[in-house]
Amino acid sequence: MQNSIRILVCLLAVSLFSTAPIAAKTITVNCSEGMTVSNSLTQLNPLESNTLRITGTCHEAIYIGNFAQLSIVGVGSEYGHPTMQGVPGLAIFWIVGSHVQLQDLTMDGGAFGVGCRDFSVCQFSGNIIENNTSNGVDIDNADATFSGDLIENNTNYGLFLTAARVRLTQVVVRGTVAGPSGQGNGIEVETGSAVTVDGLTVRQNQGAGINIIGGHLTNQFWAGTFTVSENATGGIWITEDSSGDLSGATVIYNTGAAGVVITGNSEASFWGGGTFTGNKPADVYCGPLNGNAAGPQYATIGFTNCPNTF
Repeated sequence: MQNSIRILVCLLAVSLFSTAPIAAKTITVNCSEGMTVSNSLTQLNPLESNTLRITGTCHEAIYIGNFAQLSIVGVGSEYGHPTMQGVPGLAIFWIVGSHVQLQDLTMDGGAFGVGCRDFSVCQFSGNIIENNTSNGVDIDNADATFSGDLIENNTNYGLFLTAARVRLTQVVVRGTVAGPSGQGNGIEVETGSAVTVDGLTVRQNQGAGINIIGGHLTNQFWAGTFTVSENATGGIWITEDSSGDLSGATVIYNTGAAGVVITGNSEASFWGGGTFTGNKPADVYCGPLNGNAAGPQYATIGFTNCPNTF
């Protein structure tokens, strides 16, 4: 009888051990020595807080689904700056239903640098996101924060937002070019998105610097400059029932449209001042479809057709 009890206890212990969840892990992924991020993800318990440390250059497309807290951090080494090199036609990172931090990585040459979707929370810090063919970063029905990131030389849109909430801190978006699915706008804000800016430079994009359609650009808690310059089809467009608080912005030397275009039952406010000069053919333009400027008298504005509405 006692032997039977001992055997039962042993079997129970083995069963419990074999089904226990994998604990939180930190894994160093050295892609220059044949490791991959995708394989490393299979070693993690998605319910735990995990970290992947990336060294070398990785060539892959990575799907991240249902991770509670995952950090992917680039680490400098003898293999050079940590780089995620994209696979043609696929996103470098495709993040669904997850909380993910991406830090100190170069993401180069995918279809998307990052797709952050479906109630994900994505944190970006110190990354370079470049040369992607179907938007640099796509935030769809998700939240994201950016701090010190560079988004450059992408096709269609640099940063594309749909039903998203995003905070931008000391971010640069530049060099976006037109493609089959976009006009080359630096930042595209659509479908009820909200953006808070704490330092942003948008310049030298083939399309508009920032295009806001049916969403909101709310610039609050200023911690740095907000400059939109040298974009080829206007600086900031606010259209289709959108609003933007442009207080303190510098919008200069944009061509092809006004520095700020307000139309389609939309409004921009200038109560906190700002500089809107040197744009061609106009600096602030109110379109015939009920475009309103609030407090333009408080800003430095060159040529404008907007009345001092309120």
